[in-house]
Amino acid sequence: MRLSYRCTLCKTENYIKTKCTNRHDLLMELGKDEIHETCKFCSSTNKKHINRLHAEINKAIILISFSVTLLLAILLLFGYGYISFAIFVIPVFSAFDQHKKASNFNRTMIK
Repeated sequence: MRLSYRCTLCKTENYIKTKCTNRHDLLMELGKDEIHETCKFCSSTNKKHINRLHAEINKAIILISFSVTLLLAILLLFGYGYISFAIFVIPVFSAFDQHKKASNFNRTMIK
């Protein structure tokens, strides 16, 4: 899951790295209900409220889990046969987990 906000001047998406799973944890981590970030494209300073942040699915985690699963399936194919393809459930669970985290973050708001 990654958090994004839209720059007020250039209207591009910027991303914030954090380990928080909901807005209340983010508020506790920051200590205030606003973030001050610099846009990566136009270098303007943006002041955004935590409720204006939007969580998205991190596609890199899903791609990494799919590639590791593909390698394991190929290696296990020689020893265990076609049953080794049952491990393709790993990227599906990873995608569901990312979607669940993002929707839980977007669902909660702070006052």
